[in-house]
Amino acid sequence: MPFSIGDRAPVVLGATASGRFFSLDAQAGRPVVVASLGELQPEAAARLLDRLRASAPLFQAAGVDVAPLAPASPAFIGRFATDPAARDDLLYVTTGNGVELAHVDGVAAGVLIDRSGRVVDIIALDETTDIAAWLNGCARRIWAEPAQIRASTAPALMIPNIASPELCRALIDHFEGSVHEAGVMASFKDGGAYAKLDEDKKKRRDTELTPDMPLHAEVVDLLAKRVIPEIKRAFQVDMAFADRILIARYDDTGGYFKRHRDNAAPHTAFREFAISLNLNTHEYEGGELMFPEYDDHRYNPPAGGAVIFSASLLHEAAPVTKGSRYVLLSFLGSAAAQAKLDAWTESQKAIAS
Repeated sequence: MPFSIGDRAPVVLGATASGRFFSLDAQAGRPVVVASLGELQPEAAARLLDRLRASAPLFQAAGVDVAPLAPASPAFIGRFATDPAARDDLLYVTTGNGVELAHVDGVAAGVLIDRSGRVVDIIALDETTDIAAWLNGCARRIWAEPAQIRASTAPALMIPNIASPELCRALIDHFEGSVHEAGVMASFKDGGAYAKLDEDKKKRRDTELTPDMPLHAEVVDLLAKRVIPEIKRAFQVDMAFADRILIARYDDTGGYFKRHRDNAAPHTAFREFAISLNLNTHEYEGGELMFPEYDDHRYNPPAGGAVIFSASLLHEAAPVTKGSRYVLLSFLGSAAAQAKLDAWTESQKAIAS
């Protein structure tokens, strides 16, 4: 399969026999299940298509559209030429990128894609698939809060479905199996940088994910493929470097981080964007991010989703009141920001010598 959970879905262009066109770009704004029928024989594809039609109330209740894809081959066109419903709902794929051939161990694949075009889940679609249970299990990952009229909002980018549930759990397990320590703050005094421990300001446990650890490469790949392009799309800037990567735990002994900015010290001024990726939303209470310069909203993406924001924004992590909140943290910067850090580092070496 040329994509996996968390990736942006590939370009899909198709059309029905009645002339209705489909593209994922036009679909943006509403979740969709792409049902890939191309690996099936036409008769088997017809049976699955009938089952999808019969399940239409389930998809409608979940707020999910269905796009059955088939190759524009003589066998498929001939089989469905006399099916009146297929004229309007079966999409013949014209781009040749192979999405209609996606499968799970030889079984036709159902690919759930969120409103922003990211792959949420991939499932084998056959006569044994419990579609209702599957949609219910994915509900939190495609849920959107009810529409509101807002007078203000912080300039923060909320991106769901960056990390798969399996990766989130692996990161939590890594934290609990590793040495972790009280989180410190980057501070500067008398011309020198130092790490400051102040539990009146910040209380959490941290462990660093270093390059020698297996999960590090997976997280860096995730940042490169699924986060940096979103920052480019939303803010028109190119990120090139990531600061150290932390896994943190805020718990109900009073985990919090009071109001602060992430680039206020000379040795942190290179930080341009912060990323806070929730690993277990809905398993704790409290812990939301707030941006008090803008509003009183509390920002809390679903597990596997992240809040990305300028490091210069004043923000805080509200106290966790029940359970433990696990989060992946890092900072991202451009090539110019890295050059700024390198210049500052060299200046400090010159002063020291």
